[in-house]
Amino acid sequence: VACDHYHRWEEDLAMIKDLGMDSYRFSISWPRIQPKGRGAPNKQGVAFYDRLVDRLLEYGISPIPTLYHWDLPQ
Repeated sequence: VACDHYHRWEEDLAMIKDLGMDSYRFSISWPRIQPKGRGAPNKQGVAFYDRLVDRLLEYGISPIPTLYHWDLPQ
């Protein structure tokens, strides 16, 4: 685990806010949202990104989501 953003996202966003940044680019992990590649999305994965975006907007930071290009559906 490089930075453990999944568990430390609140601290990470607080630092981004304190730095005065006005946007944040982050990657959406395909397996977190769609672990089997098909079917219903993973509700916990969607909820993670929902909380992340809500907090960014609360802090006045524009979210810039991207799809992580190395996580491809099988």
